[in-house]
Amino acid sequence: MEERRKPVLGRVVPGVTPTLQRRLRHVFALLQWLSVPLASKLAFRLFLTPPRRKVEPADAPIIAQAQRATLRCGADKFTVWHWGKGDPCVVLLHGWGSHAARFATFVAPLRAAGFSVIGIDAPAHGTSPGSLSDLPRFRDSLAEVLRRHAPVHAVIGHSLGGGAVLTVLAETADYHPKKICLFGVPSDMDYILGSFAMMLGLKYAARAGLRERFAAHFGRPAAAISTAAAAASVRMPVLIVHDEEDNVAPIAQGSALVAAIPHAVMWRTKGLGHSGALRDPATIGRVVDFLIAK
Repeated sequence: MEERRKPVLGRVVPGVTPTLQRRLRHVFALLQWLSVPLASKLAFRLFLTPPRRKVEPADAPIIAQAQRATLRCGADKFTVWHWGKGDPCVVLLHGWGSHAARFATFVAPLRAAGFSVIGIDAPAHGTSPGSLSDLPRFRDSLAEVLRRHAPVHAVIGHSLGGGAVLTVLAETADYHPKKICLFGVPSDMDYILGSFAMMLGLKYAARAGLRERFAAHFGRPAAAISTAAAAASVRMPVLIVHDEEDNVAPIAQGSALVAAIPHAVMWRTKGLGHSGALRDPATIGRVVDFLIAK
């Protein structure tokens, strides 16, 4: 279920419990005392290593109904789950440290509305192989699914998955969906990196080293990877779902995204946190209504 905890030692990072957060802070306090470059190197490696989330028992029967396939994007293989074929397609892309099964409660309503459904396990997530992942891998896996199953009616993305949707639209010219729905999308990668550094208890020098390693690895600083900047070129109908008590991406970031996308509409929830709206019947109904509207 949705982890609606409050930050114990700073911002909340998906997949990191308060107990694990405390342990990591102890480890990185020692590492920073021994060697700041080593601490920043290991922090960046950890930043690229998603936790593996187990499928919840209630979602397992829905996953069992899907047809499973494996696709490739670059050097990575990843899993896709199909519910139905031949109907207009809706693609689901989860957030960091999650998997397609987090959207299980969407499958029946979408199928009842006449859609086939494809859920993606991004590289190194769910049943997909690998140990490292990042926004480009999310982007490339989504782009491959859109290419193979064009024309896609809509994409629903949660958190980093929503950021990947915007990145695909900004960086590719073909196979765009007709509509998109975004849940709890953070404003930019620098905010995510800052949350991660705060969670580890990194001091100034190690934080700077982490940002330098990010820029060297991706060819641009984290602050240059902004969902609001990517959103400026979006022209299809967009529904943005954001909770007023989101403890990963504050509501102000959702509001900024709405302002950056022409004709975007917002569905505000309260008390559901970062992921709870994925299980909320009223929100799911609102999404389906948005997708079927002419």
